[in-house]
Amino acid sequence: MSITIRSIKGAALTHSEMDINFTDLRDGVDLKVPKTKGKGLKVDSLGTPSFGWQDLLGAIGKEEGGPNTPNLNAYIGNIKQYAFDISDEVFVEFHLPHDYAPGTDIYIHTHWSHKVPVVGNVTWGFEVSYAKGHNQAAFSAPITTTILQASPNIALQHMIAEVQFSASTPSGVQIDTDNIEVDGLLLTRIFLSANTTGVAPFLHFVDIHYQSTNIPTKQKAPDFWV
Repeated sequence: MSITIRSIKGAALTHSEMDINFTDLRDGVDLKVPKTKGKGLKVDSLGTPSFGWQDLLGAIGKEEGGPNTPNLNAYIGNIKQYAFDISDEVFVEFHLPHDYAPGTDIYIHTHWSHKVPVVGNVTWGFEVSYAKGHNQAAFSAPITTTILQASPNIALQHMIAEVQFSASTPSGVQIDTDNIEVDGLLLTRIFLSANTTGVAPFLHFVDIHYQSTNIPTKQKAPDFWV
């Protein structure tokens, strides 16, 4: 079987242009892509192609009996969630996956809501320390950033408060994007920095938006792309 991939204008692309190879196999199609750093599958063939977004997930942990530990309170039905007073905190670790697009910025966000309609602002804080893996670096001095979001004045409304916390030219509240690498670890503290609503917000989840090549690395340890 012969497969030809053509551009939007109809011209056949050379192998070097498309960096892709199909091989006919009895059990399906073998798709081969380059192992080069930064190569991958981009989204939006008719507009401006870019690496798509994925969610980097982590499990929330808390200090049992600590002075700043949120209470697990009734939320909806028989379901309980963590209700936060100011300075209450939880901890999450995030592992950089092998499809992370090198050199792209990452964004951390909280999923939160109020049980009753209220007005005012809620400010979430994020303290983050990062280190590459494989004996390449020690964990950095933490940066701390915050994001303020207005309460929607709707009971149980699912809110997402997000802030960019890495950049290639980082500010004092960001980590250096150029240091971020596959198998790196982000150690985070998430806390309620301020609250003008007068009612404790509930924190449901914390995760990170990152851009993905949608392709794993050739190697499982540095150099990942050789």
